[in-house]
Amino acid sequence: MAKAPVKAVKKAAVPAKKTVGRPRAKHSDPAYKQMSVYIHQDVRNKVKARLFEQGGEFSALVESLLRDWLKKPQ
Repeated sequence: MAKAPVKAVKKAAVPAKKTVGRPRAKHSDPAYKQMSVYIHQDVRNKVKARLFEQGGEFSALVESLLRDWLKKPQ
């Protein structure tokens, strides 16, 4: 008995996977490196409070200040 010819089945294009959850964190991004600094407790508390009020991030604030400092002539 002869077998029926097998028809080629087209595979549907698989859409790109959308990532679920939070965006990639800085600690897992190779473009960022961790640094430690010592800051007086009073300054730290005031900065932390103001960042909370404004919805800011400490690392973004420090990076912004450092970038501004680097722009200044020596």
